Amino acid sequence: MPATTDPRGGPWCEDVPLPGLDLEPRSTSSGPSANSRPYSATLPPTPEAIAAFWAKVVRAPGDGHWLFTGAVSGVDGYGRLSWREGGVSRTESAHRFALLLDGIDLAGVVAEHRCNEPLCVRVDPDHLIPSTQAANLNYAVACGRTGIIRTSLRRQDRHARSLAVRNAVSGGWDPIAYSAASGNTAPLDTPSLF
Repeated sequence: MPATTDPRGGPWCEDVPLPGLDLEPRSTSSGPSANSRPYSATLPPTPEAIAAFWAKVVRAPGDGHWLFTGAVSGVDGYGRLSWREGGVSRTESAHRFALLLDGIDLAGVVAEHRCNEPLCVRVDPDHLIPSTQAANLNYAVACGRTGIIRTSLRRQDRHARSLAVRNAVSGGWDPIAYSAASGNTAPLDTPSLF
């Protein structure tokens, strides 16, 4: 059986046939596999995706957070949701999905959490706004939350915090459980930092 080569052309590994099993050499192309789903970053939200999103949002009273209680990314601690239509898929951060529902074109836009709560999806000047990368970084510096996910340990801490917040409010708004889960020892009406 022929050896598979690495990108530099040298031998990389060799497929070893197993008795009674005819193996074809693996393709080294970087294109989509036959099993991958078509993806589109412009697929609009379906009515089902919108309903699923709102079913996973817990609203604090008054001017408080609207917290997404669905899937949480292990990479950055933000909420995530996916939807499909016509065999095409799209995945978006929950906070960017909220901006999308608010009619905001996401091209070149970042979602800035003015409330400093990663799971908040409330589009409001005090919570979530469309912004630029530079403005978002300036705000993070001003709030003292820069470098939050630069190390693996910090990334895990942020993910664990988001999971704790999600679990604390998944049954409905509970200010005491939220405060404990978010690590907030400030008064309950003070926004928390990551």
